[in-house]
Amino acid sequence: MANITQKLKILTESKKTVFRTKNLQSLWDEDYRNTVIYAKRMVVKGLILKLAKGYYVLNKEYSVYELANLIISPSYVSFNSALLFNGVCFQVSNTVQAVSLLNYQKEVGDRIYKYQSMKKDLFFNAEGIDFKNNVSVASPERALLDSFYFGVVANVDDWDKINKTYLNKLAGNYPLSVQKKIKDLKL
Repeated sequence: MANITQKLKILTESKKTVFRTKNLQSLWDEDYRNTVIYAKRMVVKGLILKLAKGYYVLNKEYSVYELANLIISPSYVSFNSALLFNGVCFQVSNTVQAVSLLNYQKEVGDRIYKYQSMKKDLFFNAEGIDFKNNVSVASPERALLDSFYFGVVANVDDWDKINKTYLNKLAGNYPLSVQKKIKDLKL
């Protein structure tokens, strides 16, 4: 039991809330087989929870945004999910939306994790992407621009939280069609 206690302590001290099997393997410095055995034992004892095959959490209070970044890496949370994360939109959804280099969708628990594929040059331009609490998330301005770029309806409930100067600056990185939509907003 001491070894399992040590492994739980390592997970808690990592400050992460979500883990893939390979994360556990790295943190515990174990081979894959032993990692799976330890994880199964910890799940049976109720020390960690298994979300889906290969995905584990410390408890039910895990970050859905952190999980979104873990399912597809690299990725960043965007669209209405980022607007909600940043307090710009108040409409909760069971879909967590993100941007990555491929289109993908995965259901884990009661949530859908949906990824939109972005061109590499725009995706790897990190301007407007913040890393907070183990989560890569678009700023409200970038989330709004991503929404226009992909034709996703953006739910903005608090326009005061959108920095218009920064929005216009970031818009320069996007195609002219997106820049035109920003000008049409007349902010």
